[in-house]
Amino acid sequence: MIPFDFQYYRPTTIQEVINTFNDLDSQGLSPIYYGGGTEIITMARKESLSTKAVIDIKALPETKVLEEVKGELVFGAGLSLSEIIESNLFTLFSKVLRPIADHTVRNKLTLGGNICGRLPYREAILPLLVADGKVVLVGPEGRREVDINTVFDKRLLLKKGEFLLQVKVNKSVISSPYFNRRKEKQTLVDYPITNIVALKEGGKIKMAFSGVAPLPFRSIEMESFINNKELSSEERITKAIELMPLPFKKDHLASDDYRRALLEKSMKEMLANLEGVIV
Repeated sequence: MIPFDFQYYRPTTIQEVINTFNDLDSQGLSPIYYGGGTEIITMARKESLSTKAVIDIKALPETKVLEEVKGELVFGAGLSLSEIIESNLFTLFSKVLRPIADHTVRNKLTLGGNICGRLPYREAILPLLVADGKVVLVGPEGRREVDINTVFDKRLLLKKGEFLLQVKVNKSVISSPYFNRRKEKQTLVDYPITNIVALKEGGKIKMAFSGVAPLPFRSIEMESFINNKELSSEERITKAIELMPLPFKKDHLASDDYRRALLEKSMKEMLANLEGVIV
């Protein structure tokens, strides 16, 4: 049971969402956007989240889009993870989403909720980062479509009142070689100890990570070394890891040293898979 009362709104157009947010915000109600609701409900029950107003955006038709449009694959933020997995429009995307929670939770958990939620893993963002995808964001200042790597820095950098409407990736990525290695403590649906997602385009490897550090990230500096073939494979991996933008995470799931060892092993597997290099 949620231990507090709140107002619930379910607008059916983007303008209604904006008007509702502005009205509630002007009343000091600190509204939050609601996708699948799994995280909001869980955190509210644990009393780690409180709000006086919730705006459910799943009634917006734009958030349920799942199609190819003019050479781009478009995924609405209101789609459940299960819907994206079953569509298999983008195989790497489906592969990364499949171990997130169990089937029942994936039926409720939305793409927007996973990317914008408060849990630190945000694994759905990883294939979008390496695919150089775009996000469609909507808020009181209007609508904007921007490269995801310009507005994601450990988290999606949203302006006040802004929400994620859609994500897009170029269809060409579906033919690119990819690699994904996720390590858990016990079962496949546990939170990841390490998760590396890589895509090879134009002879270059792009990488994104979750679980290894406190927050997910992609690092161009790390990629510059992993793609430097003047170095030995061992050196490429060692120097790339040295340039991690965040420290290794240590918690009840694993130590920082164990995460480092797992990441090194996964990166060796990545080079073997994408380049045929045995490290």
